[in-house]
Amino acid sequence: MSSSFSKKHITISNFLLYILGFLLIWEWLRPLEALTNTENVIVFNLFLALSLLLAFFRAPSLLSGTLKTVYIIFVLQSLYFEESFLTFQWIQPFVTEFIDNLVLVFDTNWSEMTNMFKSCLCFILLWLMAYLIDYWLIKRRKIFTFFLLTIIYITVLDTFTIYSATSAIIRTVIIGFTVMGMLTFFRLNDKEGSENNHRSTIKWMIPLLVFVIGSAGIGYLLPKADPIWPDPVPFIQTMGNKGGENEGGSTGEDGVHRVGYSVDDSRLGGDFIGDSSMVFVAEVEEPHYWKVETKDTYTGKGWVQSEESLQLSRDNFEVLDHGGEIPFISFVDGENVKRTESQSTVQFTNGFSYFLYPLGVKEMTAANSYMEIESGNERGVFNGYVESYSVTYDIPEYSLDALTTADMEAFVMDNPAIANRYLQLPDSLPQRVKDLAVDITKNDENVFAKVRSIETYFSSNGFVYSQSNVAIPNGEEDYVDQFLFETKLGYCDNYSTSMVTLLRSIGIPSRWVKGFTEGDFVETDGEIRRYEVTNNNAHSWVEVYFPEVGWVSFEPTQGFSNANTYMNDIENQSNSNNTESETPDAQEQQQETPENKPEEQEQTLEPTSQTTEGWSNYPAVVKGNWQWVAFVLALIGLLGVAIYKFRYKWLSYYYIWKFKHATGENNFPKAYIVLLHLLEIAGLKKKEEVTLREYAKQIDHIYSSDEMSLLTAKYEEYLYKGQLQKGSWEDLRELWENLIKKTTA
Repeated sequence: MSSSFSKKHITISNFLLYILGFLLIWEWLRPLEALTNTENVIVFNLFLALSLLLAFFRAPSLLSGTLKTVYIIFVLQSLYFEESFLTFQWIQPFVTEFIDNLVLVFDTNWSEMTNMFKSCLCFILLWLMAYLIDYWLIKRRKIFTFFLLTIIYITVLDTFTIYSATSAIIRTVIIGFTVMGMLTFFRLNDKEGSENNHRSTIKWMIPLLVFVIGSAGIGYLLPKADPIWPDPVPFIQTMGNKGGENEGGSTGEDGVHRVGYSVDDSRLGGDFIGDSSMVFVAEVEEPHYWKVETKDTYTGKGWVQSEESLQLSRDNFEVLDHGGEIPFISFVDGENVKRTESQSTVQFTNGFSYFLYPLGVKEMTAANSYMEIESGNERGVFNGYVESYSVTYDIPEYSLDALTTADMEAFVMDNPAIANRYLQLPDSLPQRVKDLAVDITKNDENVFAKVRSIETYFSSNGFVYSQSNVAIPNGEEDYVDQFLFETKLGYCDNYSTSMVTLLRSIGIPSRWVKGFTEGDFVETDGEIRRYEVTNNNAHSWVEVYFPEVGWVSFEPTQGFSNANTYMNDIENQSNSNNTESETPDAQEQQQETPENKPEEQEQTLEPTSQTTEGWSNYPAVVKGNWQWVAFVLALIGLLGVAIYKFRYKWLSYYYIWKFKHATGENNFPKAYIVLLHLLEIAGLKKKEEVTLREYAKQIDHIYSSDEMSLLTAKYEEYLYKGQLQKGSWEDLRELWENLIKKTTA
């Protein structure tokens, strides 16, 4: 009775360890959605749960591997191929794509790998991690190394990326110390030969949980001193960082480039480090981007103000004392832009010299403020410290009819001042950049469609968002050309500058905008939402000028969304309701022009929409082909049963092949344990009360040989001495193979 209770207790404890191990690996998956364009992360979580569940039930390796392989193939086919899984038409393109990606791997051309293959590699990595968790938790009863790696992983992401790991660190500490405490208890019991019972576990676990959770709670609630340095990373980085301002960043005296707002953008590129220092707290009715300035002249290396911009600031110099009307013109008066007035408040936490405002700003109100207006680049500069201010602005709702019917060529001809400033390109711009712009928009029949095609081009053509390993153009290299054709890796400055350059190449006026994103949501107070904006939220994006409309913002950078609202007022449009785009994918569908979109363009939509549609169609597919579904499931079930039932046959040959070329005496103990396992599968299990020598005699009697006794004698010699004479394994391998072959007879 006590033995049965002890086994049940151990099983429950192991199951709890598997759950905690799953939660630890989950912390590795959580940042994927925040830092990459990875979607449907749940399929990776389900695979991880399946792998650990199979490990808990000790499923045979072949059965476990088959189930996991079928799951991986099914998910990859569902996410990346339109055909039904049961039609099997996807097999040939699936295999072809897989082989092509393997070639890229061996050629070290990893940036060209497809998303399908990257997802497959992620599954394989999780497969390996699940195996390691099983090995560390159940067999070795140690987890410190993996726990430490998890802490390092999330803290590095918290330091160098936009991912906030505050909650993740707390969760990981609680889970990690709980697991280490449990494993310590089990190791002590095994060492002292104590019985694992319910009462002893309770006596250990209650103080452990109280201590771990209590310590974490106290550490979270207690007041914390401010950091000695704004960011510890600069003290780790070397002095060798080179390059211009990044993400609107600034360069410190130590040569390290930090994220944040800066004035000089004349040389872009290079790595930068994060800075979570607070800039301001925003109180808004609806979240929006915060502009600081615009720039109009691209040099091939970065952005500067044109002479026209500087002259405009001198001619229209204005000072606002305690606030007043803002002279920036965002929209054209008329019915093409429906405006809704709103108000936002900025509360600075540290000194900041520049005026922050949303697109459509009309008025600023502040006590004790003195601000100089620079009209040329639409920037406001405070003279002295300003604690807080409020801005009144218009939220635009653009007419789709006006956007899609805009006559840009006529407008440019009639407005040479606009053309000179916002169609400017350096003479050194490579021709292939201009050719790419033409190629991207060749199937679009209006200006708005061309802008949208360029905006979404970066999300489906192998571009990667990264804040590290970002190239800096040298010599005659062009910043945009390098990003578009050489590296395809960068952050917002790369994406936004490239979009402006491509738009100007096909005659569409546009400008580069610097500022901050909406920040991190904190709380809601009635209808007011509060956001915290740090230097990490520094950002750049694009504004495009449409005749009879004005400036419209666009967001080409992967992982960011600056949504616009459009009036669906196109003639003969069946749905006349107002539509709002919340993501770039939603914009692609809601902003379609009245003309029929070419078939080629429809096929370039991002896989998100295909994925959603594919999942929603599965019930109908299964319902219409239930006979095939039942047949396939029955076939898989029968195959699994047959493989499991006759495992003693194929396992024998597998182990013979595995140890065929294994050299070294340390292989013999492993081979002997395998032999015992195969004999057990063959129905010759060793009883607990029987010694190894007695068991060996029984086996030799059954097979009429003395091979088991010889192997057992050598195994006991190894146990007593801790080693074998050199060459012993070579002599014993033939005996071992002969005996294994007899188990299959």
